[in-house]
Amino acid sequence: MNPDPNEPRHRATELAALQAAGALDGEDAAAMAHCEDCAFSKAALAALGFENTAAAIASTVFPPVAPSAGLKDKIMARISPAVPEPQDAETHFILDAEGEWQILPGGKIRLKTLSDLPAAGHAMILLEASPGAVFFPHSHEGMEEIFLVSGDLTTNGRVLGPGDYLRHAAGTHHQKATSEHGCRAILVTARENHPRKAIGAYSELRNLVKGVLGT
Repeated sequence: MNPDPNEPRHRATELAALQAAGALDGEDAAAMAHCEDCAFSKAALAALGFENTAAAIASTVFPPVAPSAGLKDKIMARISPAVPEPQDAETHFILDAEGEWQILPGGKIRLKTLSDLPAAGHAMILLEASPGAVFFPHSHEGMEEIFLVSGDLTTNGRVLGPGDYLRHAAGTHHQKATSEHGCRAILVTARENHPRKAIGAYSELRNLVKGVLGT
C-alpha cells in the first residue's frame, strides 16, 4: 500500500528532503526557516545531537542502519578500481629468489650477476662465500669495488666487516683473500674483470671429468 502523502510524517520527510536540496519556496520555505531559527528548536536539536531540522526528521523517519561488513571496501573499489602499474621497459628487477648462481672452483664461493650491460662498461655482481672460503690471487684489468653486506673478509692485511668498502684500481694485483665466517658482498667491477671466462672454463673441465669418471 502506498503511503498517504498528506500524513504528517511523510509530509515532514518530503519537506526535509526538499530543504536539503534547496528546492523549497513560499510558505513551506518560511516554515522550515522558522524551525531552523527558533531558539527552542535549536536547543532541542543540539540536545539530541542534530545539526538541523532536516537531519532530525530524517533520523526519525529513517533510523540509522549499521552498514554490512566490507561495504566500505566495495564502495572504494568501485570508486577507485585497482589499476596495475605499467611495466617500464627501462626498469629491470631481480628479486632475491631470482637469478642464476654460478659456483667458483672450490665450491665455497658463488656469484649472481645482477647487471652486465656492454654499454655500461662495468658489471654488478652479488657475491656469497661460505665459511673458510679462499679467494685466490688475481689481477684487475679494470677498476673493482667491493661493499661488504654481511660477514667478514680478510684482504691485503685488513679485516672488513658489514658496511666496509674496498676499491682496487685498474692494473693492480689482488692478493689472496679469505672469509672465516662467510660473507655476502656487492661487487662492482669492470667488465673485463668479470670471471665469466674462468667460470666457463671450470664448468667445461668439471663436465669433462664427470664424463671420464662416468658420474
